[in-house]
Amino acid sequence: MARAKGIMIHGIRFRPGEVDWEDAHSTTRGKLPDFEAMRQGSTFVGSKITSAGLVAKIGKYLLVITEKDEPLEEFDYTLIPLHAKIQVHYH
Repeated sequence: MARAKGIMIHGIRFRPGEVDWEDAHSTTRGKLPDFEAMRQGSTFVGSKITSAGLVAKIGKYLLVITEKDEPLEEFDYTLIPLHAKIQVHYH
């Protein structure tokens, strides 16, 4: 089976694909998540989101384009950081 070559947008090659990623998650009056699953890191513990479309890795991000216009000027997209930049302040 031949791989889809994708499309070039602003010098970046995008390929058809699907990305499963875990977003931040909070709950009110709920049970705590499974600590063992969190330790192992092998399953999604928070909210699992799936974004499908044209996918490209650009620097520290994945960009998933779900809709585009013909002249490639306007897009619907999801920007997913590969490693979230986090600052923690304890009180």
